[in-house]
Amino acid sequence: MLGAGKMLMTHFSVISTAFLAIQPLFLLLLCFGPPSLPSSSPHGVSIMVRASAADEAVGKWAAQFGDELWELAQRMTKSQEIKEKYREYNARVEEKNGTELIQSITANVGKMLARKMDAVRCIQEKAESANKNFEFNFTQALEEVKYYSSKYSAFNGNRSEELLEGMQIYEDMYLNLTLNPDTHFYNISVDTQHSAVHVPSNVYDRSPRVLKTIAWSDQLDEVFRQNYQSDPALSWQYFGSDTGILRHYPASQWTDGRVKKLDADTYDCRKRSWYIETATCSKDIVILMDHSGSMTGFRSHVAKFTIRSILDTFSNNDFFNIYSYSASVEDIIPCFSDALVQATPENINVFNDAIANLPDPEGYANVTLAYEKAFQLLRKYYVQRRCNETSTCNQAIMLVTDGVAGNTTDVFEKYNWGNGENGTSNMNVRVFTYLLGKEVTKVREIQWMACLNRGYYSHVQTLDEVHEEVLKYVDVIATPLVLQEEQHPPTWTHAFTDKTYDPKNSTERRPRLMIAVGVPAFDDSYKNSTMRRARLLGVAGTDVPVEDIDKLTLPYKLGVNGYSFVVSNNGYVLLHPDLRPIGSNGKMNPNYNSIDFTEVEHLFEDNSPREPGESILQLRSAMVRHKSGEFKDIPVKFHFDNMRRVSEEKQDYFFAPLPNTPFSLGIVLPSKYGKTWIKVSEEVKKNTYMNVSISDFFKGENWKVHPDWVYCKYHYLEGHEFRTPEAELREFLGKMVKPDWKWAEQYAEDENNESSDLNCGRKTLGDDAYYCNQELVHLLVFDAKVTNSSYGEWKFENEEEKALIESFGATLRFVATMSGLTRWQFIYGEVEVDNDQEFGDYHTTSIDETWYKSAILQHHQERDSFVYSVKHYNDPAQDAELKVTASHAIFPRDGVKEAPACVVGFQFSHARMMERFFNITAVDNCHGCLPTCMDDDIDCYVIDTNAYIVVGQNINSTGKFFGEYHGDVMAAMVEKNIYQSIDVYDYQQQCRLDLDLSSDGHILLHPIRLLSLAWKWLVAQLFWQYQKFQWWVDGAPFLDYLDDIEDEYVAVGPNGPAAAKPKEESDEGDAKFQEPEPEPIYKPCDMRSTLYALQPKALDKINDVIEMPSTRPFLVKKITNSNLVLIVVNVLMPSRVVHLTTEPQRIEDYELDFPCYKLNMSFYERRRIEECFTEHPDEELFTYCGKSSRLSLALQLLPLTLILMFFWTRHFLRF
Repeated sequence: MLGAGKMLMTHFSVISTAFLAIQPLFLLLLCFGPPSLPSSSPHGVSIMVRASAADEAVGKWAAQFGDELWELAQRMTKSQEIKEKYREYNARVEEKNGTELIQSITANVGKMLARKMDAVRCIQEKAESANKNFEFNFTQALEEVKYYSSKYSAFNGNRSEELLEGMQIYEDMYLNLTLNPDTHFYNISVDTQHSAVHVPSNVYDRSPRVLKTIAWSDQLDEVFRQNYQSDPALSWQYFGSDTGILRHYPASQWTDGRVKKLDADTYDCRKRSWYIETATCSKDIVILMDHSGSMTGFRSHVAKFTIRSILDTFSNNDFFNIYSYSASVEDIIPCFSDALVQATPENINVFNDAIANLPDPEGYANVTLAYEKAFQLLRKYYVQRRCNETSTCNQAIMLVTDGVAGNTTDVFEKYNWGNGENGTSNMNVRVFTYLLGKEVTKVREIQWMACLNRGYYSHVQTLDEVHEEVLKYVDVIATPLVLQEEQHPPTWTHAFTDKTYDPKNSTERRPRLMIAVGVPAFDDSYKNSTMRRARLLGVAGTDVPVEDIDKLTLPYKLGVNGYSFVVSNNGYVLLHPDLRPIGSNGKMNPNYNSIDFTEVEHLFEDNSPREPGESILQLRSAMVRHKSGEFKDIPVKFHFDNMRRVSEEKQDYFFAPLPNTPFSLGIVLPSKYGKTWIKVSEEVKKNTYMNVSISDFFKGENWKVHPDWVYCKYHYLEGHEFRTPEAELREFLGKMVKPDWKWAEQYAEDENNESSDLNCGRKTLGDDAYYCNQELVHLLVFDAKVTNSSYGEWKFENEEEKALIESFGATLRFVATMSGLTRWQFIYGEVEVDNDQEFGDYHTTSIDETWYKSAILQHHQERDSFVYSVKHYNDPAQDAELKVTASHAIFPRDGVKEAPACVVGFQFSHARMMERFFNITAVDNCHGCLPTCMDDDIDCYVIDTNAYIVVGQNINSTGKFFGEYHGDVMAAMVEKNIYQSIDVYDYQQQCRLDLDLSSDGHILLHPIRLLSLAWKWLVAQLFWQYQKFQWWVDGAPFLDYLDDIEDEYVAVGPNGPAAAKPKEESDEGDAKFQEPEPEPIYKPCDMRSTLYALQPKALDKINDVIEMPSTRPFLVKKITNSNLVLIVVNVLMPSRVVHLTTEPQRIEDYELDFPCYKLNMSFYERRRIEECFTEHPDEELFTYCGKSSRLSLALQLLPLTLILMFFWTRHFLRF
């Protein structure tokens, strides 16, 4: 009986609990309606159920919350007051003519680049003259020549590199340096009175040719100084000699990327792009690698190292392919078959990796078949590029082998020596042969291949010889250029990072990207020399910071969300706001200088990755072909905030070529609001005339100017250092009001040189010479005047205003203008913080700030609204308390025209906003028809236009994507077109490879591991002994030439790293059992981010609860006068699991693997470099097609030596 009663009570308890649990559900059903039934529509159209009471209740919450935020915003920003000031000071709105603007910008940039070319030509002329007239006595020079060595000269007792044991007797040859930090040269210690000389480790500075070059090139200092004093914006100037020495100005100690200073210095100017491209122009090259059975062991290593060294000399203007051959010809990269691919760093790395992982060589070598394959590929491009018409094609075949069998005459007669009959052709392809190994046969056949095909023959026996032998092809290809004598065509490189730039330790806002211009210098001594060999004297060059180009593109005039870009003849960008040389991993992107224009411009027509639409390809093609033009109203996926926000916008593109360069410059103006701007008069003169001090507009410390824009600047930064850009501006504001003030340009026209002749005696500038952007300064003064009175002492108008501001915890207000001015004001006085950073330190770039861009975009959605945002959850905190940033764009009107002038805003407490929101939504507006946001039955969210949570049920959700919490609701809003999903592709990412690293403990103890260590030790010792012998033979210190970091061959020897420090037994044990964690490996990869953009008009049609299959019912309301949306979700109803994210996801659904899915980019339009000299009728008279190497020569002379020794012995025995 008791058991039955107990059971009855249990059933009653369950029923009671269930009834209580479903009460809220009944309530929700009354308000939200019953669950939707599957739609009878074939397309699954959602069912709208009328629930006006609940909809009105949520609408009241949204309206009240929006009204309070609007009132707060008006009180804090005083936006109406600033608008009135623009009207009071007669702000004129003028239209921007994109065509005139691009012409003005290209003229300014072109003038600057022309000055750099003039400087380089002056160096080239001086070099040729100094070399020609220099009298050299080798014996005398050995005693008298002293120079500033960037490696071995001491500065404060320290050298960049210590002298090797054999070189210490020549210590007096290197003069001591006197260096001082220079702001213009990135605070590096330099000497602007002298240049310094860098000599590679594989070049001996006391050999005759090298010593002569060091001696005569000392005269270049005069030109270096003159260039710098007439154009103090010049960066590094240099002259790279054919001997390998580099004279660089100003003098400084050598810095490089060597991890271990005991490693050999591998820098050689002859392998730099500015040298190679100037000497050889664009090249089409096919490399044939012998992979037959004889190419095993050491020969295979030398072959791979030779090819690697050849690839190091290629640049973005070159195209190549590599085939391995034995009995058949095989593609190294199968998907690159029958194509010449561009020599980008990425493609070069792909080939290097593939060659390193080739299977063991086997079979016999059919070199005829290999030549046939190479010629067929080159002929395809010979025809496509109309080489027979233009004579500007440099085509070559490079054969790397240990010997040839058979005769290849038929192949050369068919392709290279033909007359056009019977299928023959005369392609003039050069042939370079690299014979590997000491014991070789049929040397004459390999020599003949090169000599009869305008090439060069090299016999490579050791790794030591690879570098020098490879570089000899450069002189051969440069021979026609030298023989023509008259023209010295300048060559511009693609972007690269400055050699002194260290991304790990740099505090600069942007990577230090450079381009270089080089001009060839000729050595005409071949005319009167017994050794009639035409060769380059060297290449003169200078670096041009890409930042200097950017500053001349008038960013203030392009306006908010407008930008400039520069595209090369290959379609690669060297300037673009979305070019990111440094990846998210903090490392340099290895392919940063070959990012294609189609990879950074995101047009709406690009619906699939790596498949650009017709519009972007047409635009790219026009710029590559150096055309001028415009493309208007192009729909784009405009992304910002680190590719986390997106909006569908329309842009106008204008472009024009940069004269005498391979580059084209373009600008982008937003179609809606980028066609007008605020034009002002001469504000400085006007205010001075009215006895108004312009300095009074810039009182206090709570203001900043854009750090990347040039207002006024001294030409010589050294001696004119300022703690901040604001301090620099203040000094010039004081000078502007003086009677003797003159507006000066950075690159004024030459007063005394009306002709186009080279002017190497240009007027030098005084120590206090300066230049200004007059238009920008006037605009800045006007903006300062407009905003000055609104940012005086803060006073509450009444207690009601004070109570409102305090209720939201608002503490700071700000304004940022199109002239780059940012002001901020603390409502309750400045608050000291631990890191001494405040709003103006975090937000210095005005129109480039995310809140500025968002406010401008919002203006065209809802003119009087404010944008509210919180930091992304991954971004670092700027304050101890989380803040909400509100911003609003002001567009002054002038008749029917308006233009973006400034953005006002303020910051307030997120915690107070959240508290106020839940106080408002805790009120029952419909007499119980809907739970409040304080109940557990519904989730209430405030999200922004890109679906990031501003206010959520959980504080930890702030700044995260709404779809991560309610993916089904987010998907439903996309289907209802409340939000639009937009895929944005990132082609500049680097993905970390997950390595399978097992424990090393058992491996280290394994006998095979011990044998491996012993084998490596034995090989090292053999190389050491060889190097000691080699050093004795050469009579000079010599170290292996190695590539930076990448090469697998390690220099060892008595002065190399192996002998630097004797290891103790304990050290050996540490090396074995405490191996460091391997560096993570990153590979290029493509990423997709699915972002979301609010479609406000869609909300006008929605007045009820939204119910869709497998989706929780929800209500959505626009919060008035804002970019915010209120969403109320019924969490008691079941839903499907939908995982959505805006985080970048790796694209892995390509049909082909890397790098094959990028192959189509190799077929995009390119423009070949003009002014290439590839042929000359006298070339055969002044060329040299190679000889055996030094050890080979010694072996050839050995029989003669033995005969002479035998003869002399018999002769002396007679006496």
